[in-house]
Amino acid sequence: MIIKYATALIFSIHFLVPFPLIEPQATAMPKPPEQSREELYHDMFLTLLSKDINEAVANYYSDYLTTSPMVHGYMVDVVSAEREGGYRSFGFTVTLEVTPVVGPHLSVGIERLIFDIGPRGGKLLEYEHLETHELPDNWKHIMKNSSP
Repeated sequence: MIIKYATALIFSIHFLVPFPLIEPQATAMPKPPEQSREELYHDMFLTLLSKDINEAVANYYSDYLTTSPMVHGYMVDVVSAEREGGYRSFGFTVTLEVTPVVGPHLSVGIERLIFDIGPRGGKLLEYEHLETHELPDNWKHIMKNSSP
């Protein structure tokens, strides 16, 4: 329960710091400066969402791989973030692009995840597989017969 409130708090603090939004068609929001308050809030926010991100990725790839890929925080780009109810509301829609990996950080693809985030936590609204990356020969044994 405390994680749900912490998610809402951290996400709302993230928006108190000036951070320009860009349109969802753009590749990603600019990375915050290293060791800045913005980077701290960005990393805390992604850490709170990491369980939901990894569950969504594992669910998608369970049809294609025998091993669940992982998404590390530094492999997540915030594409867009919007308040749903206007100024000082605490409902958000966040679009992320993530790069799941297996083994020694072998990328398996690129995914777009859209989350609805509110005081009760995050909820995955949409999952879109954008790219499939081919695994090297010594990792093809984890592939199932179908491919993404």
